[in-house]
Amino acid sequence: MIEKKEHHKWVKIVHGDFYILATMISYSTDSFFCKTKYISVCLAIAFSLGAGVFLYKNITLLTDVSEDRVKTRTLKKAIVFCLVMVIIAVVGIVLTEKELFTEYSERTFANAFIIIIIVWFGNIAGKIPFNRYIGLRLPWLLADEETWNIGHRLLEYCSLPLAIIYLGLIPFVNNKNLAICIVALWIIIPGVISYLFYRRKFKNY
Repeated sequence: MIEKKEHHKWVKIVHGDFYILATMISYSTDSFFCKTKYISVCLAIAFSLGAGVFLYKNITLLTDVSEDRVKTRTLKKAIVFCLVMVIIAVVGIVLTEKELFTEYSERTFANAFIIIIIVWFGNIAGKIPFNRYIGLRLPWLLADEETWNIGHRLLEYCSLPLAIIYLGLIPFVNNKNLAICIVALWIIIPGVISYLFYRRKFKNY
């Protein structure tokens, strides 16, 4: 039992180190090893992919849902989706850096990327079990499972309407500002409502 706990602790440390390395590299643009932003970003993405694969392989050790196959499968689907989107993002970065995108193609790619994330993740959000790795990682959501469920159910409900609004406003609004506003609303709406629920639930504690 002690050996299993030690292994669990080791897995968490290694997984955290992947993200720390990715963060450090992303800010090391002027370092000896990363002379260009392009190399720095690619290395950060590589370590992020490594962290995702590591999480996928050790999901039962890193979460408390190992006894539930349905929940574990949902988490694995979310991880695979994130990894695929990171790869697509890399392709987009490469095409942009090589100037193989026209301005119109770049906007279309970015818009499609955002809409896919909102719709797909929104579709699965309500099924994501309580955990510290996949989903909205807001403090009050991570502190209480019921608040987590409410927050992610709200994320599911508002995803499709926001994606439709985003798609409808693309021809009329600056794409960058529109994307920022829609993604912000996507996080703020479930975040604020779940926070109010959390405060009300624990107001006497």
